[in-house]
Amino acid sequence: GQSAVAADPKTVEALIGALNDADPDVRETVVMTLGRMRDPRIVPALLPLLKDGSADVREQAVFALARTRDARATAAIATLIDDPSPDVREQAVHLLGQSRNRDAVPVLIKALKDSSPDVREQAAFALGQLRDQSAVDPLLGMLKDSSPDVREQTVFALGQLRNGKGVDGLIAAATDAKAEVREKSAFALGQLRDPKALASLTTALRDSVADVREQAAFAIGQISGQQ
Repeated sequence: GQSAVAADPKTVEALIGALNDADPDVRETVVMTLGRMRDPRIVPALLPLLKDGSADVREQAVFALARTRDARATAAIATLIDDPSPDVREQAVHLLGQSRNRDAVPVLIKALKDSSPDVREQAAFALGQLRDQSAVDPLLGMLKDSSPDVREQTVFALGQLRNGKGVDGLIAAATDAKAEVREKSAFALGQLRDPKALASLTTALRDSVADVREQAAFAIGQISGQQ
């Protein structure tokens, strides 16, 4: 967490020139260095690096641009949802979620269909952060994802969206093969506070995993306290 430095204009100019260095490691370091500077010129200078031949440089450019909190940067990062590198796509999705920018929601919904489970997981997390209700149906479709981590993050996101449409899907997730998914679904059902979930949570009190039983007991308290 180094604080941003307002660099000497000539230094910034020299660094911007070095973005064309033939060596990708040099370009990556230049991007990182520029990303720490408070200078309006870095946004237009970094945008072309989102198309760099090196995935590491593209990933670093995404990160540096996101730090500028510039509207042009957010729009440009959204285009990387189709990047060939899963690491770049994951970083782009992560930063779109952090941007708290509702315009990113359609892009994040698209990312739920990514071939990489890490990207899908990050997209589910980001949609939970943005709390946009248009994400409820797409997220419900992710409860059967092949990756347990994606299912866990999806359940958590549905809890954050607090939309009653999620209850039936979360009740189904309460019997997931993976304990973390069952635990997060109990937590989410507690947040949704729908008495319809009580039967499933009561069953979860007999789960083989203590964390699930504990979360179920807590969720029952949240729902019963409403009545």
